Amino acid sequence: MLAKNNRGQSWLEALKFIGHCPICNQHYEEKRAKLFAKHDAANLIHITCSKCDSNFIAMIVVMGQGLSSIGMVTDLNFDDAKQLYKTAPLTIDEIIGGHQFFQKNY
Repeated sequence: MLAKNNRGQSWLEALKFIGHCPICNQHYEEKRAKLFAKHDAANLIHITCSKCDSNFIAMIVVMGQGLSSIGMVTDLNFDDAKQLYKTAPLTIDEIIGGHQFFQKNY
């Protein structure tokens, strides 16, 4: 088990709190969780369920004596999530252009 004072790996401790897959209720295995982004105390992780193979992305923030997490089920595998994370955010003009395209064509 990880030492509680090892802040570099403390995101793994959060798996105890995330606990289980929201699809099939299987407990997450530590070896199925991968870190793909780290910013100060915030860590972005990807987990694949060992039972149903569903994917989950969570942001875990380690703060002093506690932690907080938020996550979502996704169809992205680890490599897709990592690649998408590296892309530039959409601009307002791109969003407006996309809306206009769909409004005009559908």
